[in-house]
Amino acid sequence: MRPTIGLLVLSAITVGTGLASAQSQVKPGDYPQNASFLSRRFLTDSKNAAALTDDFLYQTDKLYKVPLLFPNGGLLGSTGVLDHPPFAVQIFLDHVNAYENANGVTFTLMPYLNGYSLQDAAHAAKLRLDLDNPAVRAQIVAECGRYVSADVPESYVKGSRREFDGIVLDIEPAGDPAFFASFKKLMAEIRVSFDGMGLKNKKIGVAAPQHTDKTPKPNWGWNSSDYYYIARYVNDVIAMTYDSGLKDEAQYRSWLSDQTTRILQGVSGAAWNFDAAHPKATNGVRVLIGLPGFYTLTKAHDPNVENVAHGAPGIFDGLSVLKSKDLTSLSYFQGATMYTHDGGTADSIYARYGTDWSWWRKYWLGQ
Repeated sequence: MRPTIGLLVLSAITVGTGLASAQSQVKPGDYPQNASFLSRRFLTDSKNAAALTDDFLYQTDKLYKVPLLFPNGGLLGSTGVLDHPPFAVQIFLDHVNAYENANGVTFTLMPYLNGYSLQDAAHAAKLRLDLDNPAVRAQIVAECGRYVSADVPESYVKGSRREFDGIVLDIEPAGDPAFFASFKKLMAEIRVSFDGMGLKNKKIGVAAPQHTDKTPKPNWGWNSSDYYYIARYVNDVIAMTYDSGLKDEAQYRSWLSDQTTRILQGVSGAAWNFDAAHPKATNGVRVLIGLPGFYTLTKAHDPNVENVAHGAPGIFDGLSVLKSKDLTSLSYFQGATMYTHDGGTADSIYARYGTDWSWWRKYWLGQ
């Protein structure tokens, strides 16, 4: 069932103790460096990858202004090896390259590899990743290299007209302290591998869980310290700001505003007033805040509540608060991320042209 959405007007707002005046409002269209997660079909569906890619490139370039694309690169098994090769990679990359050359645009392409941590009780133990095991981390590092270099053994991009610009890791749940320590090791090892291949320009991103202040910390969340320290290892922090469990549109908007400010202040160091232990991040890390574009109804996610039309104003609320009182944290913000696209059809469980992307244009771009 599709929600009925009325026009949401940004006004002077109060979030926590921060007041955003009308003069400090961040408005739709202010941040064009946005991203979208793409379903696995773009890199595995050899029959339809060309049509899917051509259609989405036109839409995202001409209508939605989303230059960062994160196609699903596959599921990591317990040994750190992908469950199966991405059969349509060359089709995808060649069609992106052709579009870029024909239209004078450049996309940033970073496939994301997902997996299950040891704390994921929903999946069998044989599917979970023990990142404390150096051999498992080494396999994951190798899989990342196959996406960014044509010169490594079993490269996925060999023969393509362009390579990927980096990699994104999404391993969940990620809140356990022991897992987090191993996860940081993995990020550092990927960076060393890329640099060792002469690929210092390749980016590393992390799909980050929602911010939480709960004690003890739940497995599904990161606190400000987690955000601060992971930001030292990566180029892009991509927040999965959904699955709030909220059933009210206004509450979700307020929650997403709070997530925006908390995450940015955690990454920047402002959560501790930039004390001696938390100086400003200087590695160029940027933050993307997520807007859900999927229609799976669960206890944690109601698509009638958690969607672009309700979430985009919440992000702007949070950014407006930072604009009024914390420009340093605001400077780490890059844009929003749509979760996720699979062809845009009306019956897809993922982002649809007639709803999600139309809302995106209206509430995020102001068009």
